[in-house]
Amino acid sequence: MSWLQKLHATYEVCAKNPDFLDPPQPDNEKETPALMPISHTSQQAHIHVTLDGQGHFLDAELLPLKKQIIIPATENSAGRVGNPAPHPLADKIHYCAKDYAGSKENLFGHYEALLAAWCVSAYSHPKAQAVYAYISCGTLVRDLLKKSILHADNTGALATKAPAGKADSIFKRLSGNEKEQGNALVVWSVQIPGDKEPRTWKDERLQEAWVRYDASQARQKQLCMAQGQEAAIIGKHPRNIRRPGDGAKLISSNDDTGFTFRGRFIEPEEACTVGYEVSHKAHNALRWLIARQGYRNGDQAVVAWTEKGLALPNPACWPPPEGFDWSADDAAPENTTPEPEAGCKDAGQLFSRSVAKALRGYRADLSETEGIAILALDSAGPGRLAVTFYREQMAKDYLDRLEQWQKDLAWRLPFRRAVSQDAKARIMFTEYAPLPETIARAAYGRRIDDKLLKATVERLLPCIVDGAPIPRDLVESCVRRSCNRVGLESWEWSAVLGTACALYKGFYARHPQPEKRRIYSMSLDRNRTTRDYLYGRLLAVAEYAERSALDRADEKRPTNAERLMQRFADNPCATWLTLEKQLSPYMQRLQSYEPSPYTRIKRELQEISEKCGNIDEFTSAKRLEGEFLLGYHCQLADFYKKKETPIPAQEGEKP
Repeated sequence: MSWLQKLHATYEVCAKNPDFLDPPQPDNEKETPALMPISHTSQQAHIHVTLDGQGHFLDAELLPLKKQIIIPATENSAGRVGNPAPHPLADKIHYCAKDYAGSKENLFGHYEALLAAWCVSAYSHPKAQAVYAYISCGTLVRDLLKKSILHADNTGALATKAPAGKADSIFKRLSGNEKEQGNALVVWSVQIPGDKEPRTWKDERLQEAWVRYDASQARQKQLCMAQGQEAAIIGKHPRNIRRPGDGAKLISSNDDTGFTFRGRFIEPEEACTVGYEVSHKAHNALRWLIARQGYRNGDQAVVAWTEKGLALPNPACWPPPEGFDWSADDAAPENTTPEPEAGCKDAGQLFSRSVAKALRGYRADLSETEGIAILALDSAGPGRLAVTFYREQMAKDYLDRLEQWQKDLAWRLPFRRAVSQDAKARIMFTEYAPLPETIARAAYGRRIDDKLLKATVERLLPCIVDGAPIPRDLVESCVRRSCNRVGLESWEWSAVLGTACALYKGFYARHPQPEKRRIYSMSLDRNRTTRDYLYGRLLAVAEYAERSALDRADEKRPTNAERLMQRFADNPCATWLTLEKQLSPYMQRLQSYEPSPYTRIKRELQEISEKCGNIDEFTSAKRLEGEFLLGYHCQLADFYKKKETPIPAQEGEKP
């Protein structure tokens, strides 16, 4: 129940902030989500009807596509699936139109009875009374036909197909092949002199009136296990948690035929009782948080938040490399002395500063003792939702572990970015830790099964949030796929290679046995003399030499190093002897070109050979580990990199 208590506390704090209840909307099509009041739900509305204060019809219009509107709801209607429970004010045509005749059942009687009960109560509102006066006349369908909002066929019945020449019509907003216009949801505006907000879904006084009326309805009182005190309990908990139309519920006990709880309880209330107000506030807060700052992958959702509703990076999708600026102000203080060698040697120095600066804004807004909650949801079917991961941490611990994740797994990775709105997206490279979804696709392929993708993201959450070691099977899977270069497209192989290097680097930075931990640099480490690293450098030299010769001859084909990469990983010594023989004619060809990389290539080969100390070790048939990919990638990057400005060391940093 701790997650329910945290969400309830979040709602209590954030509901006092008007920017969360009615946030300013941007100019683009995507709306900023709002924190809903209790006894309300969110629905996709289609038709907007305007009335005067006496309930006379004035106008009607179609709403924009996928327009989500917050409407009053009862406990039954908020989660209605297969039951006729009406919403009290805004609802579908076959509920609120007395003159509806179509394939859907006319449920006007249920709708009218609920609205009438509200209007005659002590919690009535003039706008609700105006709507009741209008629907009692029974002319809604006729008025909408006159306004060409609804459409009739030749027999006068409501049509199921769009008429010719109507590009933008109600049919475009309805789902299914056979369009039933009775499914269109109607919302109301009531123009009352002196009232500045005619829209019922934006009128706070109307919302408060419905909340008070709904709270006045008789409900059973029992112990609320979230609050620890007696309260009116809820029997049917809200849905639409992850997105509009989501039918899965976190708390449900409606299986009276299969008896899921047989053998444990006689009645579902014996298992758990939650207060009506607590449940609505907690679910509304969760729905708002997921829409505002959550990560979603199909049925899976991950969200991190504070009780104050402050901005917080999401562990499953931070940072988004295509929209994140790592080129933050990293100028050294004036009293520091530049140290070119140290800056050039460690490519991770600038990255570490960039990560720290990126998180600095979050740290400024959050106190170190601010509580952070991280929650992941997933469902195995359409009706049941489960909490698959939940943690509560201090803000400092959470941000420190996010920063450490970036530092431990940072590598030079590709991403697609459009330089301008009209330009085609280009592949660009920058240093960052791969996202959990990227790791899953690198390990198991871009056509990965949805269940495996969600399970992999879930496995990686403890690595990010708790600082747990990287699963070894993910590392090995990425290493194997990166070696199978001929089986991947060029852009995909580049992403798999970078992810494999990042995972291998992170695995040894967090090795379960402290004595086996290693720290790898993102730049070429010329002091590393391990067998795997040096063989990776040799493979990169062979590829660069042949590619340089082919490019100068304008030949477009894979190099021998590219084709034999898998074989090289399995038997490096024998494969290198083959590559060395095949490299000879290309080296001779390079000597005839100007400018020639021949001298640099020979120098690299000589340097690598001098570091091969133990001949028996280097001539063994032992398979290469993933470390050879780091040497390979760093050596290639060193060949192709441009001359860079040295990074000055900041005060307090060690070179």
